[in-house]
Amino acid sequence: MEGIANLTKKYDLNLLLNGNKDKVKDIDKDLKEVAEEFESLFLNEILKRANSAKLAKSILSNDEQETYTSLLNQERAKAIAKSQSFGIAEALVNQFSSQSKKLNKSSNKIITEK
Repeated sequence: MEGIANLTKKYDLNLLLNGNKDKVKDIDKDLKEVAEEFESLFLNEILKRANSAKLAKSILSNDEQETYTSLLNQERAKAIAKSQSFGIAEALVNQFSSQSKKLNKSSNKIITEK
């Protein structure tokens, strides 16, 4: 959930409209981080579903083991998202960066027309 909070704090549309290139570079970096976080959340769900597809509980399984497995899956998902690319993060970055560029161009056009 902190990835979504980063998106609302760091991916501010007003910064794009101002046209400050240093801030836009920071926003692109932050956008990439948030997209990777989203990809890790997606991978975490895949791992969670894969672990829940058991036919029966074993004698040694308990709530603590399930909690540990859940935390381990979260860390695995983060590591996989950083080391491997499934294309989800790239697609999000491409979509949102192209939209921000369109907004930036249109805001510059509005400013020059005044």
